[in-house]
Order: sequence, then C-alpha cells, then structure tokens
Amino acid sequence: MNLPPKTLWELQEVGKDLYSHGLVTSHGGNLSLRSGVGMWITGTGTMLGRLRERHISFVHPDGHHEGPPPSSDTVLHSTIYAITSAQAVTHAHARHMTALSFDTDLFVPPDFEGALHLTDVPIIAPGPRQTEQIASALQSRLVVFLRGHGAYARGNTVWEALHWVMALEESAQIEVLRRSISGRA
Repeated sequence: MNLPPKTLWELQEVGKDLYSHGLVTSHGGNLSLRSGVGMWITGTGTMLGRLRERHISFVHPDGHHEGPPPSSDTVLHSTIYAITSAQAVTHAHARHMTALSFDTDLFVPPDFEGALHLTDVPIIAPGPRQTEQIASALQSRLVVFLRGHGAYARGNTVWEALHWVMALEESAQIEVLRRSISGRA
C-alpha cells in the first residue's frame, strides 16, 4: 500500500476541520477518495481529527483491502462511486441537522447559500435499502441525510464534500434559530 502524501494530507486536514467544527465526535464519521478503480477510506473507528497513515485503508474493486479494517460505510462509499461521478465522499454527524431530520423527509435550507447550492436535501429513512437510496439520491444532490444519523456529501475533492456538509449544517443551525425565535418547535 502506497498512500500518496497529498492524499494523506487532504484526509488529515478535512478530518481536523470536521472534528474542530463539531461535525464528528472523537471516533465518528468517515472520508474517502476515489483512486483509479479503488478508493482510499478511513479505517473503522478512527479519529478523523488525528488521522495518520496507519488509519487509512485502500479498498480494491473486489472488496479486499490493504491497511486497517475499512469504515463500516465502505459498501456505501463504493456504491456512490459506482453510480455517480463523485471523486470524494465525506460523512459527518451534523448535530443540528440530525435534530431536524426526525420530522421531515426533505430539508429545504432557509438561507441564501443553502438554497442556492443545496436546493433541498433528501432525508433517507434507515433500513435495508438505505445504501441504495443514499447513493441514488447523490446522483442528483450534493448532500443527503440519513435520518437520525448523519450527512453524506459527494464532491470532486474532499474539500468540496466538506463544504457541502458544512453548508448543510449551517443551514440547519439557521433553521433551528428561526424556530427558536418564532417559538415554533
């Protein structure tokens, strides 16, 4: 396994940003980058805020891997790469959006940036078809949310996927503030 230094650096920096902005807990979330027909993906249970080379796995198209056991979301990431043009996937546990996800099947950002870039965000119910549904929704959306769990964003880079996760959480924070100010639950 020969992890390119630039790939390691990008994963480390995005992981630090996710952690420092409270979008993942110490051992939550995951990141991946397409690499030819395979992918680099964070190992299961790794700390995104403290990634080292030993925490990154390379997953081959047939599913076997080099390095640590890959993320439990590996099949989802592989499915996203198989049916979209994504080059990177970021998964984060955005708190405000998690809270909002219990009451709707579609989140429409109330703010200008969210409305402009994200338009609307499908909320997928957990279940046996969630992998297929998330990957399918990401064909036409930049970010999708698994109810009660977290966001999955695609991008041409992990930086772009990070941007969409952060834009979603900012929109969710604004919606929570709007509801708080108006007294609406």
